[in-house]
Amino acid sequence: MKLGMKRFAVVGALGVASAALAASPAFAKSNISIQATPHAAHVGHVVKVHGQGGDDANQYTVLVIQERSGKPGHWGHWHAVTRSFSGDARANVKATYTGELQFRSVLYSTDKHHKHAKTDRISTPVTVHVVR
Repeated sequence: MKLGMKRFAVVGALGVASAALAASPAFAKSNISIQATPHAAHVGHVVKVHGQGGDDANQYTVLVIQERSGKPGHWGHWHAVTRSFSGDARANVKATYTGELQFRSVLYSTDKHHKHAKTDRISTPVTVHVVR
């Protein structure tokens, strides 16, 4: 008899928990990532950059891969390397001088005419060390 009450309590608790999960609101999924290979490159070599991102809540998005160069404390401004309306962007960037290159993905949400873009998400930057 005691075992039957425990089993009933466990089944009841699982039923309440599953009902609570089913009644919870749905959340839109949003993600962003960036990869650059190799992590160390020689001057004149090409760095392959791949960015991905998307947001289920916004129908129109633009993914932009941005680059900045320099050294920590003396960084240049971020500038766009390439953009994609499909959420998957790739770029080949030639390392022109020693130091560091940083890349990041920026996801912008726009209206159907791709005007009035608002920043949705920004990835953490990846760094490529450029040597002679």
